[in-house]
Amino acid sequence: MTVREPDRSAGGASPEQALAQLAGRHATGYRSVGTMAYDILRDAILDGTLPPGHKLRQETLAELIGVSRLPVRSALIQLEADGLVEFHDRRGAVVRSLSADQAREVYHLRILLETEALRLSMGDMTEARLDRLRELGRIADEEQEGAGFVDARTEFYAELYDAARHPIQWELIEQLRLKVGRYMLGRRLVGNDGHQHSHGELTDAVAAGEVEPAVALLRHHLEGVRDGVLEALDAESPADAPAPKRRRAPKA
Repeated sequence: MTVREPDRSAGGASPEQALAQLAGRHATGYRSVGTMAYDILRDAILDGTLPPGHKLRQETLAELIGVSRLPVRSALIQLEADGLVEFHDRRGAVVRSLSADQAREVYHLRILLETEALRLSMGDMTEARLDRLRELGRIADEEQEGAGFVDARTEFYAELYDAARHPIQWELIEQLRLKVGRYMLGRRLVGNDGHQHSHGELTDAVAAGEVEPAVALLRHHLEGVRDGVLEALDAESPADAPAPKRRRAPKA
């Protein structure tokens, strides 16, 4: 599995400079500054603007986003609940890193949950949902990187797994996907055979109505993505880095 690194539009900008640019794109259309702060920080973590291990200083973040410290602190606490941020005794809040063992466990659980979700969903598949999947799959395959890529993929899999009828199952899947999403955003995963998995290919397998071949294709895709995540983790992890001691997040 080859991992192609994301194309940074900021062109060598520091995380703080890139975050300020991201905040500028999010500056309108929000009813609350808390939601805006959360979305900006979440996108910045997922697209690698704020890389794993990056220290998240509340004062700096508030200034870059253009809000007070309170919504930033609330956003960091929510991001900790999402598994994207962790708090340490001496370093404060940092972007959470993922170990190789944790990534393997995430994908073990994802394969169990998502293959069962596909089996269940295919039992109730309709032509209307297939049409919707084809459209969402086309959009997802056309997106190359960035938040739009993640949004398109999320909509596709929500429809594929019939999230509206199985909300608890979908919530668990999304929690697991979020833990590794930042390693995939902006990366195109290509197998050792040179084949790039497409959402259209998976839709065609579902449309054929044969459950086990569709499940096998999904499992193969998840295993390939897992290998790409492990390769990305191996490339960025310093050798023998000690794990800092965690502490409880501050109360809002």
